[in-house]
Amino acid sequence: MFTRKCELCGMDFQTASNRAKYCKYCRDKVQVQRNRAYKEKKESGTAVKIGSEQICPLCGKTFTVTSGSQKYCRNCTPPRKKAPSNTEYLKNHYDYIRVNVSKGEREKIKEYAQSQGMSVNKLLLTALKEYQEHHK
Repeated sequence: MFTRKCELCGMDFQTASNRAKYCKYCRDKVQVQRNRAYKEKKESGTAVKIGSEQICPLCGKTFTVTSGSQKYCRNCTPPRKKAPSNTEYLKNHYDYIRVNVSKGEREKIKEYAQSQGMSVNKLLLTALKEYQEHHK
């Protein structure tokens, strides 16, 4: 569980998500505001419909809109830097060890690690460090 501060009211709240911004009381209020803004944008005619024809502001050619945030035709869209994948990062920064445990032990280990406020990885590294300190 994560402890967060609500961005709307400032109250501390507990959540299982590491991306939560709002407490359960403000979450609905924010969703209503989001829906209202979307409806107003749609009714005002400023929303661009996917599949509609638009004119590229850079080259002047017409193109078919393929996503809600698309502003330019395919030729004028600047290339995005691709972030390295998580597996690339892990391969470059960590070694991998596989541990086999008896049937049913996996969940027990995970639950114990969680009860100690640790990941399984952190639990195993801590146990190894303590073992090395006590068995020289």
